Amino acid sequence: MSAMQEKLNERIAAKVQAMAVAGPSGLPEKLSARERVEKLVDPGTFQELDLLLTSAESELDPAAGGLATDGVIGGYAEVDGRPIFVWSQDGAVLGGSVGVIHAKKITSLLEKALQMRVPIVGIVDSIGERSADLVEYPHFYSIESICQIQANASGVIPQIMLIMGPCVGAIAISAQMADYVFMVRGTSYMCIATPAEGVKAEAVGEARIHARTTGSCDVLADNDAECLAKCRELLGYLPQDNQAQPPHLDTGDDPNRREEMLMDLVPVSESASFDMLEVISLIVDKGQWFEIKKYWATNLITGLCRLGGQTAGIIANNPRNKAGCMTLDAADKMARFVRFCDSFNIPLVWLADCPGFLPSVSEETRGLIRHGSKVIYANSQATVPQITVSIRKLYGGGGLAMPATGLGGDLFVSWPVLARGVMGADGAVAILYKSELAAISDDTKREEQRLKRKADINQRMRLAEQQQPQDFIDPRDTRPFLIRALKMLKSKKRTLPPRKHGNIRL
Repeated sequence: MSAMQEKLNERIAAKVQAMAVAGPSGLPEKLSARERVEKLVDPGTFQELDLLLTSAESELDPAAGGLATDGVIGGYAEVDGRPIFVWSQDGAVLGGSVGVIHAKKITSLLEKALQMRVPIVGIVDSIGERSADLVEYPHFYSIESICQIQANASGVIPQIMLIMGPCVGAIAISAQMADYVFMVRGTSYMCIATPAEGVKAEAVGEARIHARTTGSCDVLADNDAECLAKCRELLGYLPQDNQAQPPHLDTGDDPNRREEMLMDLVPVSESASFDMLEVISLIVDKGQWFEIKKYWATNLITGLCRLGGQTAGIIANNPRNKAGCMTLDAADKMARFVRFCDSFNIPLVWLADCPGFLPSVSEETRGLIRHGSKVIYANSQATVPQITVSIRKLYGGGGLAMPATGLGGDLFVSWPVLARGVMGADGAVAILYKSELAAISDDTKREEQRLKRKADINQRMRLAEQQQPQDFIDPRDTRPFLIRALKMLKSKKRTLPPRKHGNIRL
């Protein structure tokens, strides 16, 4: 055997030993750290980095064992033939806790992903910082260094975090700095502070709480396999970085397809409800799209779709929840999504049916104005193509939140039914003619006068509406209209005044 072969055998043995440090997760519903990476990426493409980098504890006390990878594996690979960087915490090694070497490996991967301008996916399964390690050794690398690179990479490369176990302490803040956070129902939880004695961490930070109540979870999966599959699906809509265009995919769906169902799906009466999700599915390619924050602020719908093969962001009011009114949570949801799409050259399509901001004492006293201003700011600053299709109504602040051309939008068209103004006719009559109606004692005459005033207001609103949209379109032509419009707007160039950054009302 040659000397080179001997050295090679030694390295191979060391790799095998390092890879065997942590076995299965110990839970039948959870994959191991390596299994998660293998299921996420294209087969045979994962190139692990720093496999033989051992932790300080292992060097000082070899008998400690179990620290060869320091609880995290990482490297580069491909998803659908496109490169990504990925790291996966190993909950079977010291609970996936973050020590110096652990943090160094993640920081290094983030730096490489930023330099290479490719997306990075982090798989979190960690009980938090390894406090003894960070006190004992100089922490040049820590969760602080991870967050610093994340902030620098924000808006430059897509960042996705998959919470697939515990996510406790400062690593939870790091997770929230990503563009998208996935969680797994029943097996993942996320919280900053250790709960009080007798309170389980799952009770304060389980996946359903963050998906439905806090809005900290963007995508909720039923199990590990679905979480990883959904991550692959999301990556398929995204560009590699902020200088690239989203990938174009020929879905085989006819760009000129007209949908007869749209003629009867939406009631003419603005007070009647309908399923906006069905409207979206009839417009997008093959009826398939990727919904973001599906369970939070459900009066607003956000997601990524393809129209004629081109990635687009969809924002739509949901009449089945709060009548599609804007709320402070919906405002946060929209502003966040708009800014992501604008960062990564994804055009925006609004499907509007909004009666305005929710008239609620609770909403107002919780800061509806402040949160509402985020939407206006985000919409006004977006430089990607922007198209608004009014499905039925746009009242009050709804016209700002679901923007027409006045906020930098490019096209504003409407279906045949369009109601615009400060508010609906009934509300306007109740305010403008309150004293007049109160002075009429006869109930029948009062109602007759109320209806007369309502008809007058409706007539004035109809005259004004004719001047507002750039065109009225046949609902059945919504899909072909959007595809042609996006093709026309593809070369759009809009620059903002030079500055360090704007000061959005956070």
